[in-house]
Amino acid sequence: MHPSMREYDLVVIGSGPGGQKAAIAAAKLGRSVAVIEHDRMLGGVSTNTGTIPSKTLREAVLHLTGNTQRELYGASYRVKEAITAADLMARTHHVVDRERDVVRSQLIRNHIELFTGHGRFIDEHTVFVEDRNRGDHCSVHGKIIVIATGTKPARPTGVAFDEERVLDSDGILNLKTLHASMVVVGAGVVGIEYASMFAALGTKVTVVEKRRSMLDFVDPEIVEALQFHLRDLAVTFRFDEEVTAVNLGAAGTLTTLASGKQIPADAVMYSAGRQGQTDELALGIAGLEADSRALDWGSRVVK
Repeated sequence: MHPSMREYDLVVIGSGPGGQKAAIAAAKLGRSVAVIEHDRMLGGVSTNTGTIPSKTLREAVLHLTGNTQRELYGASYRVKEAITAADLMARTHHVVDRERDVVRSQLIRNHIELFTGHGRFIDEHTVFVEDRNRGDHCSVHGKIIVIATGTKPARPTGVAFDEERVLDSDGILNLKTLHASMVVVGAGVVGIEYASMFAALGTKVTVVEKRRSMLDFVDPEIVEALQFHLRDLAVTFRFDEEVTAVNLGAAGTLTTLASGKQIPADAVMYSAGRQGQTDELALGIAGLEADSRALDWGSRVVK
């Protein structure tokens, strides 16, 4: 082993809930532990682009629109009349920064070393870590390596994502303006969550779903009630429809469906499922393979 290489009992790639808990559990058992994570992504997807920011955004929408107080003050009650994207994102960024600090404190308290950068295997037990922002790099060796890199939004081929008018659930958290109209492609949990938020803000939302209904794992009575309330917020549903093209123009976007229908809107948000963030890991070098969703299958622990 090269003298400059750092050696640990456990190396965890990813600091989301899975990786964080694995690292802390090993540290509490007296093992030496290292965690590898991208810059500004401490806490993983859950903290930075998934659960925490989306739920914080939801609370900001509920508060600023006065939605939770309307039984008392009437249906027209609003805390702020002209809500901006900056109003929503200020609260979200504050909470995310606090949560990152909590994760960092937990790692420090348990004597876990944090390496910032992208990790990739150079053999079964060694990970090369490169910080592309600073130009730094190093290698860490682990007797056991845990892959906990999480997922990212799936992006269909042929769709030109520009992070302003055509975006996914990660890009939605960096909006600079609130759009007057939006097409949401996909009626899963994430798609319906954001459709309901933007509809509450006054955005005219159209949900396109290739299946016959939304949230098919939820009790039909609940789905029916949710659809009723969303339609009351002027949400339009296009079930049994598939998007064939999304075109950008000076006036916004034009979404074309397989049926031939076309939906003009200011923006399009894709919620087409998620796929594993394993592209850059060089899994083959560690003797692992990834399936069609970029998820590594077989054992997730290299021993």
